Amino acid sequence: MADNFDIIAVSPHPDDAEIGCGGTLTQLAELGYRVGIIDLTDGEPTPFNDNPEIRIGESLQAAKILGVERILLDLPNRSLMDSLNARMTLAQVFRQTRPKIVIGMLGMTPQGSPDHYQSQLIFDAAIFYSRLSKWEHHFDNLPPWRIEHIYYYFTARELIPPDLPLQFIVDISKHFEIKKQALLAYKSQFRVHSSYNPPIIDWIEGMGRYFGSLINRKYGEVFYGTKVLNLNLFQYYLSSSK
Repeated sequence: MADNFDIIAVSPHPDDAEIGCGGTLTQLAELGYRVGIIDLTDGEPTPFNDNPEIRIGESLQAAKILGVERILLDLPNRSLMDSLNARMTLAQVFRQTRPKIVIGMLGMTPQGSPDHYQSQLIFDAAIFYSRLSKWEHHFDNLPPWRIEHIYYYFTARELIPPDLPLQFIVDISKHFEIKKQALLAYKSQFRVHSSYNPPIIDWIEGMGRYFGSLINRKYGEVFYGTKVLNLNLFQYYLSSSK
């Protein structure tokens, strides 16, 4: 039986989805949607942690704070590659969970992990494989699942890509503190450390304030789409001004 989700965010490591779209995910969960995060890897080893089980426990606590569900695929951290196995593994979960909307990490992050860009390649291919017919035997006979609504979150480790105009920003002002608390659940990752200047939580707050300022709100999260959004803006503006 299909285990239907409304929205799923795909994260190369536990905490990436929280950084890029945690405020939006908790807002949607609060509205009653079924929201999930798929972690491609467990994110370990890292400089501040010697036990992968600690990071997994932190990720589950973060998910609880956000009000979302979490799935770990356990692909290899640091050597995550766009491979047929990785594509098929994620595509199978898409067929099982049948999400209406999926959100993946956007693009290369030269200052960050190479896993980030590989995760986008895996994400894009898995969406395609999820809908392929006559391949059910590769997916435990699960039927195809077509995902029409595909978006990307951005972690702002580098400059904003100049060639991606199809973007929108979600106001997370009322949910930023929940996002922050979810990130602080990762004690093994976000402790104060001399190599972080400014501290990571300060950077995340600065990122949220910057994107919020672009829509005249306190905090925001930016997303990029693959299609032009079909919105009746006049109706939206009139209704929101009442």
